Amino acid sequence: MKESVLRRWHRSLGILLALFFILQTGSGFLISLGELSVPHSHAHEDTNASSHGNNEGESLWHEGLEFIHHGAGTAGSLYRIFIGIGLLWMTVSGSLIFFKIRIRSKKDQPLSSD
Repeated sequence: MKESVLRRWHRSLGILLALFFILQTGSGFLISLGELSVPHSHAHEDTNASSHGNNEGESLWHEGLEFIHHGAGTAGSLYRIFIGIGLLWMTVSGSLIFFKIRIRSKKDQPLSSD
């Protein structure tokens, strides 16, 4: 595949996938931050022991993040497969572009006379 075609595909798919990457990584990041802020065993006891409106809001927020990150049944599974394949494509195509540039730049350098 020509480098120009590879770059075009890499750029186009990268722009398309960027929003999905941000949603997936952002939701996972926020879920992890939430788990770090409250010890896991106490979090469930505190939620069950009190019935304040604030805890319900946090619970809905957390449930929404979990739904985005690893929910939605079959559609969610297809979404995560799409993101995984997209990430693999971006990694492979980006690596190929890098190595093509590196090979080209080595050809352009003059040989040293030692």
